[in-house]
Amino acid sequence: MSTSGFWADLSAHYEMFQPDAYVCIAEYSDSQILSQIKRLKTDEKYFDVPVIMITNEDCFDFYYNENDTENIIDIILSRPITISAISEKIIRLLHSIEEEKERIAKAKAAEELEIQKSNAKKHIVIVDDDKNVLKLLKLALEDRYDVTAIVNGRMALKLLETKTPDLIFLDYQLQLETGPEIFRKIKRIESARNIPIVFLTGIADREKITEVLSLKPQGYLLKPIDMDRVNETIKSLLG
Repeated sequence: MSTSGFWADLSAHYEMFQPDAYVCIAEYSDSQILSQIKRLKTDEKYFDVPVIMITNEDCFDFYYNENDTENIIDIILSRPITISAISEKIIRLLHSIEEEKERIAKAKAAEELEIQKSNAKKHIVIVDDDKNVLKLLKLALEDRYDVTAIVNGRMALKLLETKTPDLIFLDYQLQLETGPEIFRKIKRIESARNIPIVFLTGIADREKITEVLSLKPQGYLLKPIDMDRVNETIKSLLG
């Protein structure tokens, strides 16, 4: 689509055609042309539409030097130049602009996701067949965290099919399947293998503690539950 250099035409044709680029044909050195381009590039409706100038060889320096201070023209091309060369440069410019927009959009989306994560409550899963322990921990933590209380390991594994919690407290002496068995199964799940796991155990003898540590959990807590230790452990793992 073609238009004149008058502002009324430029703005009206923009509204009509929504162009991907402006190509300005400058036959001679003209400050008025630069003024109109500058107006385009400072108006929020039009500023992101690139401007390509095609001018005569003897005018090239004028537009290049003026543009060097204002930086309003995206590409300045000097005649003689072929149509195919013009097309190639414009297409390359448009592709680079689209790539930059995609990069910015991805970066913005990632930033927003991080903000959402930081604002969201951390998700803590407690797996214990002692309902008193579940109740104690849930009541103590649910004001600050999203807490899921689970009575056996199989239910925990089922939950991990759709959820990726930030921390798991796992009873070492579960019925049906023991804590170590569930621990090993969790570590074989791709999406869950990096979730920190802290064992809860009522056995304090050295042999059992050594057995617990051999699995390399992120920690263990002895029963009866000490909430100060619980909070310290959560803070050290989740911040």
